Amino acid sequence: MADGTPTPPEVRVTEALRTAIERTLSLAGQARASSAALTSERATRLLDEVAKRGRDAREELARRGQEAGAELARRGQGAAEEIAERVEALERRLANLEGSLRSKPKPKAED
Repeated sequence: MADGTPTPPEVRVTEALRTAIERTLSLAGQARASSAALTSERATRLLDEVAKRGRDAREELARRGQEAGAELARRGQGAAEEIAERVEALERRLANLEGSLRSKPKPKAED
């Protein structure tokens, strides 16, 4: 963007990809220099398609990343609940053991 405002990353990536593909197609066209060479219009359509597929792939990866993060959070919550249940069970067992130790008569010391 020529007005001095920062360029969003997705625009920079798209433009870099477009430039690289144009350079490649230009070299390929120069090497062939025949009637079978890609027309400018066709090259532009191909570049647009590649850029669109790149955006679609990025969006899909972002969606999958969000789903994976949500799944990890869900599993983490489930693990935390399981640990809390186990700690509660251990506390009950400890309380029972302590109670049974308190209720047992102490052996008399022999002199």
